[in-house]
Amino acid sequence: MLTDEQLTTVWKAFSPPAWWAKWQKDYLDFLSWTRDTPESELRTEAAQKKLWNARAITPAGYGDAINVDALLADPEFVDAIVGLRTRAWPSDVAARAAAIQGEYERILGMAVARAVKPTPHAKLQRLFGALVPAELTCVLSYGAIRHVAELLLGDAGDPKLVAQAKMRARLRAVLGREENLADHVRRSTFCWWLHENYERLAAGQMPPWQGNVGVDVDSIQPPDDKLPLLAVWPFARQYAGLFAVRNFTGAYRAVVQAAQSGLSQDDLVVALQGSGSFDNVPTPTLRQLIIRVKGLGFIEQRDGLLYATKDGDELLGNEQADILIRRLFERVFGFAQLLRYIDEHPGATDEAVAGALQKIYPNWTTARVPNDLRSWSSYLGLLKRDEHGGLRLTEYGSAWVARLPKDLPKPPAEESIGAAPTAIPTDAAAPPPIRYPAFDAIVERFKADPEIADFVFDDRQLATLHAAWRSKLRKRFVLLSGLSGTGKTAVTLCYSRAVCELMRLSVSEHREIVPVSPDWQDPSGLLGYFNALHADPTFQAEPALRLVLRAAADPERPYFLILDEMNLARVERYFAPFLSAMETGEDLVLHANGAEVNDVPPRVPWPENLHIAGTVNMDETTHPFSDKVLDRAFTLEFWDVDLKRFFERAAARTSDPRLPAVEETLIELHDIMRKVRRHFGYRTAREVLAFMQAASALGGATDTTFLDQAVFSKVLPRLRGEDTQAFKDALEALTEVCKRRGLSTSEAKLESMKDLLKRTGVARFWA
Repeated sequence: MLTDEQLTTVWKAFSPPAWWAKWQKDYLDFLSWTRDTPESELRTEAAQKKLWNARAITPAGYGDAINVDALLADPEFVDAIVGLRTRAWPSDVAARAAAIQGEYERILGMAVARAVKPTPHAKLQRLFGALVPAELTCVLSYGAIRHVAELLLGDAGDPKLVAQAKMRARLRAVLGREENLADHVRRSTFCWWLHENYERLAAGQMPPWQGNVGVDVDSIQPPDDKLPLLAVWPFARQYAGLFAVRNFTGAYRAVVQAAQSGLSQDDLVVALQGSGSFDNVPTPTLRQLIIRVKGLGFIEQRDGLLYATKDGDELLGNEQADILIRRLFERVFGFAQLLRYIDEHPGATDEAVAGALQKIYPNWTTARVPNDLRSWSSYLGLLKRDEHGGLRLTEYGSAWVARLPKDLPKPPAEESIGAAPTAIPTDAAAPPPIRYPAFDAIVERFKADPEIADFVFDDRQLATLHAAWRSKLRKRFVLLSGLSGTGKTAVTLCYSRAVCELMRLSVSEHREIVPVSPDWQDPSGLLGYFNALHADPTFQAEPALRLVLRAAADPERPYFLILDEMNLARVERYFAPFLSAMETGEDLVLHANGAEVNDVPPRVPWPENLHIAGTVNMDETTHPFSDKVLDRAFTLEFWDVDLKRFFERAAARTSDPRLPAVEETLIELHDIMRKVRRHFGYRTAREVLAFMQAASALGGATDTTFLDQAVFSKVLPRLRGEDTQAFKDALEALTEVCKRRGLSTSEAKLESMKDLLKRTGVARFWA
């Protein structure tokens, strides 16, 4: 901590770089605008937006990309923001600092309650600095605040705004009160200057200084062999390999930069996705990148948020990424081994290097990880190509390799996947094979299932599903397409339940139903993802992954994965690992960590006992399938609807005398709509019958009124088409039926659709 005398000396020596003049002027102009703008104008959306985008004070990094539009016209929120300008704070320094921090946290909570994501920590902190300029500074990042707090307060443990208020109070006590806004700007930017000169001041070096304050990047020399050996971690603590990322070191720096002001893991992912530097990078890949940056010591978790560490600040501040190179040697298995091999085999080919690493660690069954390690080494300037295209160390790389210990870590013997399996004694009796149920038994159990009573299936459909699932060992994958409400999901559920019951298996353990979400862009919805919020890497396993792991561990028994509404998202994106494994027979890759995480291995053999079904609807809300998917699947279509058989079953369960007339109307409408492929399925018919039964108990309106509303609400919304003769004929026929049966509301709707078709050439219910 600087003494009062030292602080005075440093203040007198404060001579910022010339380019700071423009920054300080813009800063002052912004504070003047904030002070002088009438309250009525300050409440406008334009003024609120300007306050939130106060880059004249200081950039907020990726925080500037956070959208706060939902707050700009919110009266309660605007009241809280505008009130900061005239609020009276306690005179006691500690109480004042606590009050400012408390108000910051209250307003931040209001933003979170209004679903602003990511949480705008840095933006709000900067906004406070604009409205409370006498108490705060332009310093936003944790590392910088920590440096200044250590110099001015001797303690860097306070929350950010508490520390800043105390820092300004210390400056005021030693240097005197500020007279105007220009003084506030100078005191604020002085704090940033203290941060930039922290190392010298913390070491007791008082100005005047010789030479530049900053580090001359060109003067940095490679490490030499006089430096201590690198402390390479044992294999059990290392990451097995390192995946290459776009922009390499830049990607790591981007993560650290985004975490400067503290973000949750989810907010950090969103910030990176919104930065423009990670376009089309899947969310699980970003989560894995965050885990790796955290594991290398550049960010850390405190109070539920991820912050940059001191080493992270160094990674940001120095162009020469020595701190990153040191971490890769210490904590990433394969990095040191690759460079040691090239040092001992100058001119080695890419293939030779990859083969050598795979021999050291047989779990790398392909050259991908060795190639990624080579790419990193080349990017960092440790490798070069000779005139023949071979790999050699640069002088810089040689200096690093010289610091390696003689013996490098090796994986334990059990890590090798190439070890021979334990032999089974020849005199041991083999267990009897587990037999899949016969089809006849499945059909009998299937038809007895009460859930199937709401649908009509024939033996041909069930036999096709059975044969498709049992015909190919690796590709037990079927697509069930067709009309919504025809029982596509129900047939897979009842079939799988019949099989499990016949084999005396737990249905909940052997079957998983996964509704596909439209926002799936990668396999994380099925295979899970890394969770970086824990001290050690943890894996969030999704239900589908747990089923896959059970299937892989129990290859003699069947398991069923039902993907409902499979094409709500692009199948090629989220289902890619499954498609690849079932086609090639290679392992199903679950994650890129070299070792098991939370009982989830990096990969498992493709479980040939896994039966996959995807239900499919084709409309404007879904995505088409590529040939890549269709080539691997067996497609079944559920298009025909036998309402007569369905109503016969329904009649067996109810004796309501009013339903036959309803059924006749539905059959008549269905048959007309079938001609233009806009007919409805069993679900719609069942719901209309249920509606009529419930409505009849209400009294008042006639059955015709209720039926009219049911047709209008459940049947007609399916209608849409272009100006073709078939569609015009269908509208005419439907209108005639509704008129004849007294369905006046439905008739009027059809007349309006006919008119729309005539005027525009297209018609739909929702127009």
